Amino acid sequence: MIVQQLNQIQSHYGYLPRENLVALAERLAVPLYRIEEVVSFFPHYRKTPPPQLEVHVCRDMSCHLRGSASLISDLEANLASEITAGRASVCGVSCLGRCDRAPAVRIHSHAAGKHDGSHEPLSYLGRRNDEVVAVAKALASGKEPVVQPDQDADLPDRSPAWKINAYAGKPREERYQAVKRVIEAIRRGPAMGDAERDRIIQSALKNAVLLGMGGAGGQAFKKWCEVREAVGQRKYVVCNADESEPGTFKDRELLLRTPYLVVEGVLLAGIVLGATQGYIYIRHEYEECIAAVREEIAWAQAQRFAGEDILGSGVDMTVEAFVSPGGYICGEQTALIGAIEDKRAEPRNRPPELQTNGLWDMPTLVNNVETLAWAPAIVLLGETQSSAAPPATRATCRAIEKAAPDTDKSWYGGQGRPFDELATMILGSDADWQRRHGAATRFPGMRMFSISGDLNRPGVYEIENGITVGELIDLAGGIRGGKKLKAMALSGPSGGFTPAVLPRAIWPRKLQRLLPETIKQVELLGLQMHINYFRVWDLMLGAGIVVYSEDADLVEQALACQRFYSSESCGKCVPCRIGSTKFTEIAADLAGRRLKRSDIAALSGESSVITDLAFTMANTAICGLGTVAPNPLSSLLKHFPTDVERYVSS
Repeated sequence: MIVQQLNQIQSHYGYLPRENLVALAERLAVPLYRIEEVVSFFPHYRKTPPPQLEVHVCRDMSCHLRGSASLISDLEANLASEITAGRASVCGVSCLGRCDRAPAVRIHSHAAGKHDGSHEPLSYLGRRNDEVVAVAKALASGKEPVVQPDQDADLPDRSPAWKINAYAGKPREERYQAVKRVIEAIRRGPAMGDAERDRIIQSALKNAVLLGMGGAGGQAFKKWCEVREAVGQRKYVVCNADESEPGTFKDRELLLRTPYLVVEGVLLAGIVLGATQGYIYIRHEYEECIAAVREEIAWAQAQRFAGEDILGSGVDMTVEAFVSPGGYICGEQTALIGAIEDKRAEPRNRPPELQTNGLWDMPTLVNNVETLAWAPAIVLLGETQSSAAPPATRATCRAIEKAAPDTDKSWYGGQGRPFDELATMILGSDADWQRRHGAATRFPGMRMFSISGDLNRPGVYEIENGITVGELIDLAGGIRGGKKLKAMALSGPSGGFTPAVLPRAIWPRKLQRLLPETIKQVELLGLQMHINYFRVWDLMLGAGIVVYSEDADLVEQALACQRFYSSESCGKCVPCRIGSTKFTEIAADLAGRRLKRSDIAALSGESSVITDLAFTMANTAICGLGTVAPNPLSSLLKHFPTDVERYVSS
């Protein structure tokens, strides 16, 4: 594979020497331009030798909130002579996935100008400016770092308490029980094997109301069912562990603490759907996670849970870790597929969907890390025992989708908080909700959230769906300094900034008609957390949440978010490429106090540059980046006029 070969070359030399690229093209029997088109796209690759010292500082959301801009300034000032001489560089980079220990810094040291890949980057997380500066100066002088680097494994391991971890406290040999269950059914004959596969999709995933945990929130059983029904010479399973959304780091913890759940989830999906190859696509900054996953795959193969002829059943399912060459756009599933295919990671037009025409144009299941990690627990603890006789006929995907899930028969679906009074008024008679989630008056299921920002204990928390926003903040130790909540980014930068109080005027029209006039506003802290319930309120609820206290400067935050989108746009869509840059320019003008009240009034109107450009981007962009890129600035202007006013000149 081109991408993985390039990763090996860069790891060895620190960059991609031209002679090695020529040799790679000859070895793979591909034109050199095929190599060059991949190299020129991904930000991870470089074609010139790096300086002796590279310091990368995260500039996004939680890290910006915790002073990464001042840290960059301090580093530049203290390394000025080395930077001028070309021996060092300092730069801000997109999210590094360590938002719980902001600001995050990664230092690449190439001793004495050697670029032999002998040193992995050093991470300094949540450290004071003077500590990071001291490390950088020591390394620039050829000395050992004066402060020990941080490791992800140093964080407390909460996985034994997670309900997603069906093997907590059990020896390693007792894992992969879900895979064993399916294989045992297959051994009893094709009919029993097919019956068990169908039962997992219908009775386990459907009744669990397991949702996609990558942000879209689609019902997992639907994708599985569509891939199972699809016709192709081969089928694939891809675990999307790119996790480059600012504020999101839950997949990092799952991959590091419970790699066996992820590997088994991929294997289970492959066996159920008839796939023979699985990929766990991991961002290259997660070195510890990559090592943990590769070690787990090797162990699973040694125990015959993976590879050829699994447990003597004749079933083949191979899994491998695929290291991403970088780029936020790779989190988009069609772009991710392009990277695995050794192409530029540019999103595809859909349809056709990946379930029928995915990796190498074959049926492909793409699920998030958490979605696949839940699969073993759901299969083991739900009602999936094989019956004495298989059903006479298989239900089609359409028939399964039309039937309301029986959440009472699912362990996973039986969890979750009951509707409070407000949710009951909204959802109690909602036929669409009941069709998708069952007739129970609870928010079914559980999920994991990354939460960071102005908190005392930022981190990853496994919660029941239906917990309130306030309860989650309490789990994270409350807001720093006992301050009041000002805003939250409920889906990284994608959802923009949501105010602490939601006045009736900004509610969706459906809710304004449905809820009594006596309710004038709703506290964000009191809303129950479920992705589809939040959509009723026109709010996005992703896996990464950033909390802002009352003294947060949201103008500066909006500018940081807009810079993220403009730098991470793949550039394939002209409106997205130009539009994301335009939004950054507007945010920069605002933060630089170059806008007047008349300019803000024009920007905030119903027909303005912002609304028209946002509409164009949403309706012409190939992927979701174009839809969400305007949200930081547009939500700032809509919900936080006081913050804007402080930056406006008369």
